[in-house]
Amino acid sequence: MASAASKLRAEAGLGALPQRALAQYLRLLRLYPVLTKAATSGILSALGNFLAQVMAKQRKKENSQKLDVSGPLRYAIYGFFFTGPLSHFFYLFMEHWIPSEAPWAGVKRLLLDRLLFAPAFLLLFLLVMNFLEGRDAAALSVQIRRSFWPALRMNWRVWTPVQFININYVPLQVRASWHHAEPEGASSSTSLVPSWNDWWFSLRAESLAALDVDGRSVCPHLIPWSRKHF
Repeated sequence: MASAASKLRAEAGLGALPQRALAQYLRLLRLYPVLTKAATSGILSALGNFLAQVMAKQRKKENSQKLDVSGPLRYAIYGFFFTGPLSHFFYLFMEHWIPSEAPWAGVKRLLLDRLLFAPAFLLLFLLVMNFLEGRDAAALSVQIRRSFWPALRMNWRVWTPVQFININYVPLQVRASWHHAEPEGASSSTSLVPSWNDWWFSLRAESLAALDVDGRSVCPHLIPWSRKHF
């Protein structure tokens, strides 16, 4: 009997683990909002790029292909220093500038996000990644001309409904975290279906934008996909 009771307590403890983890995360969001969101974004960005490489390797069935360690590192740096903090302050600004009780608040917030934040964030991504990869201004200029508009169109097409829900119905304290949970590794798959992992990590505009001027890319498998769809 004692053994059975002990087993039940252990199972109950394991069952409560996700709730405790969520409570601890919300506590950290309250105490250290910027740092917590920066760390969340950095981890998700690195994980997305890593899974992107794994899936690309499996799709090509090249067992000898080595993973690029520098890719997740670059994405972690970008997520920690840019995505996390900027998302935090942008949503705070939006909440104060366009309060929920304002007329047409939902539409105004969506237009601000889609027409201002999304293009600016995409340009920043290209600039930072260009710098982290050690490329010059000429390469950046070519990359912007080649990738910016297709990537932005994909962002508008896919993430507009998600962002409408995020900026209008998700609580402010977790809004940036919800933003990070959108395929932060947009560095991953070329397919919009059918795999959940492919969907979860494939659609952020930053990935499509990561097309290099010489045909090489942070996500080379996105090149044929982007040519087909755009």
